[in-house]
Amino acid sequence: MAKVPKRWFEDFFGADYLVRYVHPETDAQVEAIDKILHLRKGSRILDVACGSGRHTIGLAKRGYRMTGFDLSRALLAEARKSARLAQVKPTFVEGDMRRLRFTNAFDAAISMFTSFGYFDAPEEDREVLRGIARALHPRGKFLMEMFNRDSLVASLPNQSWQARDDGTVVLEDASFDLLRGRFETRQVILDRKGTREFTASVRAYTLAELKEMLDSVGLSLHRVLGGLDLSPYTARSRRMVLYAVKGLEPEGIRTVW
Repeated sequence: MAKVPKRWFEDFFGADYLVRYVHPETDAQVEAIDKILHLRKGSRILDVACGSGRHTIGLAKRGYRMTGFDLSRALLAEARKSARLAQVKPTFVEGDMRRLRFTNAFDAAISMFTSFGYFDAPEEDREVLRGIARALHPRGKFLMEMFNRDSLVASLPNQSWQARDDGTVVLEDASFDLLRGRFETRQVILDRKGTREFTASVRAYTLAELKEMLDSVGLSLHRVLGGLDLSPYTARSRRMVLYAVKGLEPEGIRTVW
């Protein structure tokens, strides 16, 4: 029988992911997440596609009962190690976010750093949102942070490189496929171990499309911001933060903090 090829996200989020991405902004983002969600300490939060657990651990240190969910065994191992060093005890679960098995279990859920749009068909992405809605209590809160499609299309294609203090060089060639509506990236690491290449393909939804998807699963959009810096949202915003509530219709959608 022919071997089924891996999907891009099965290789992209391995140990080298932590070489390609560094996040000095994490503490400020955790502060913003805490401020937006505005939950009692001890509330239960689900971090969907938590990766190495940087937000999971940061929120656990603030007194929340955290569950991090991710497909990458390598990144979950890093998350557990970091949690031990931070002396917090979040729960980490390995699995596919299209098949979340929680029901009425969390006060809030988060999806950070464009952890949405990974799959071939939009219905697969919608299934992720269904699982998140199912996992939340009534009036549970959902916070999603991702790139802003309107700004992204105008800024691509783009090539960039980073040189690290240890001599590692990371190259990126990013583009936007207008026919498929997908952000495409090719990333290359050059270091003492040699050369490694990784590719990713993420569907970029408009704000209107995301609102329709959220509405269809019972998550009502209340606020859209231009990033976790709490800036106002405009078409030019590089990032987009969506705040929705399960089963609670808003009087209007706010685009400022």
